[in-house]
This record gives sequence, structure tokens and C-alpha cells, in this order.
Amino acid sequence: MVSKINYSGLNDLSKDEQFTLKSIMEKHFPKVARLLNEDSELLVYIKVLKKESRKRFNINLTLRSSKNTFKQSNKDTEKGGDWDLAKSVHKSMDALENEVQHKLKIKEKSWKKFSLKRLFIGKP
Repeated sequence: MVSKINYSGLNDLSKDEQFTLKSIMEKHFPKVARLLNEDSELLVYIKVLKKESRKRFNINLTLRSSKNTFKQSNKDTEKGGDWDLAKSVHKSMDALENEVQHKLKIKEKSWKKFSLKRLFIGKP
């Protein structure tokens, strides 16, 4: 299973910020890739917006596999991009992982496995 990460927009980040971004992505990406069980490619596009002498980070992720394509993007809103790079990367990767789980229906609700009918009637 071959998985790779491609980055775009790294020129706007400092060396420390690039290291932080890459280390977090390399830590979280295998978790998401394991859910797919096939070759996958993650495209990371980072955009830095400067507001009031501070940086705001927007991260857009696209996960491509042979069967599916998953996209996660932040907009420049209170809910989206963040002032802290690490926090923004974690939010984006968690949202992408949740989208993959939702589309592939990996997590089955535990209350659906065992219904009350099964308990009383005894049918499997």
C-alpha cells in the first residue's frame, strides 16, 4: 500500500512552520490511509493570510484513492482557518478522518448492533 503526501504553498511558511506541518501530517496520515485499505495520495494546500500583523492559516486537503476522492477545506471564518498552525492542521486532519469514516460507514453505532427485539425474542 503506497501512500504519499504532496504539499503546495509551503513557500509562505517559515522553516519551523514547515517542520510542524510535515510532522503532524506524517503522524496523522497513516491513520486515515489505514481506513481506505488501498493506495492513496494526500494533497495539502496551505494558504497564509496576514491580518493585523498575525498569520491566519487555511488548509485544504484532498485525499485521492483509486475508488474515492475526499475533500476537506477551511474557509476564512471563525469556524475555519486558525491563528495557530498546529491547531489548524489537527482540525483539518480530524475533519478529513471523520469524512472518510462517514462516507465509508466504518463506525457502526453500537446501539444498532444490539436491538431490544433481540434481547427479548432471542433471534440473532
